[in-house]
Amino acid sequence: MEIRRLQHIKGGSFTLSLPKEWVEMRKLKRGEEIAVFDEEDGSLRLYPIKMEREEPAEVILALEDFPEIRALEYCIGTYYIQGSNKINITSKKMIPADVKKRLKLLRMDLPGVEVAEERADAISFQVIIDPAAFLLKSLIEKTSAFSLHLQEDAIKSLLNNDFQLASEVIERSKEALRHYRMTIRQVALASFNKTIARKVGVKNCRECVTFALIARDLNRLVYHSSSIAMQYLTLKDKAKISREILREIEDISSIVLEMQRDAVQAFLKKDVMLAIATMGKMSDARRKEERLLTTILKKVKDADLAVALSHIARDLRRIAGYSVAIADDAMNRTLAPTP
Repeated sequence: MEIRRLQHIKGGSFTLSLPKEWVEMRKLKRGEEIAVFDEEDGSLRLYPIKMEREEPAEVILALEDFPEIRALEYCIGTYYIQGSNKINITSKKMIPADVKKRLKLLRMDLPGVEVAEERADAISFQVIIDPAAFLLKSLIEKTSAFSLHLQEDAIKSLLNNDFQLASEVIERSKEALRHYRMTIRQVALASFNKTIARKVGVKNCRECVTFALIARDLNRLVYHSSSIAMQYLTLKDKAKISREILREIEDISSIVLEMQRDAVQAFLKKDVMLAIATMGKMSDARRKEERLLTTILKKVKDADLAVALSHIARDLRRIAGYSVAIADDAMNRTLAPTP
């Protein structure tokens, strides 16, 4: 640590000289702009404006390092989520047309990704979206809306015997997954760039962690809602579900839907009491699940139907569990010691 004296100059301003090594390392010159941030802990952070204009992170992946195309796809997706702005795939030979076609399909899964360059032996993907255009709070609200509608429609498909709606729920869940990837990318960018963090609405590292947690938990809600629809699709040409069981499914779904809605609102509004109230409903959700499972065991004779209905009951209970996790995220976001 180096200690420097504060200087008082004519006119009432104060100055502090910058370490020569720091200036030279960043190749700064006289007259260049320096951003000054007043941190929550009382410290000041200096940030050369020119650093924001530098070329963002770029990755080069050799096709020969990936014997299976799925591994390459996974790595591209992970580099995207971790904040890379340009991902280059190169090869010592011509890249087969079917491989390029498959890689280009990743644009459907990764928001803002487009083909920047393409040669016979290479293809480059560029992320063309501005991180500042997507506030994390807004992304959480949109993903939550996806999740709520997915659960509502998954249960509606079951109550109305609507297999077409169940299929649509599964397709729609893929769009919710796109929102999840975008949210985690924003969290990653905010975690190592405080300028971006401020632009997307993150105050500090602790809050950044809570946004990552709620994004993960919302993704679990989406998964289990789509799982309900998938389980229902297995019941084509099976015995009909009794009205008694449908009523019990609707009953547990009602409280679970309320739990996930309240949990997200508790997070967004930093409402501790709403978060605690959400946690308190978990015991009621468990009782309703146990009653539903008991009814299934007693009344359903078809083994396949019983298994599918039990999985649906389990998915609803897990949605309730992840809603409690989101309420816990809200508590951790809200109840933090003041520096």
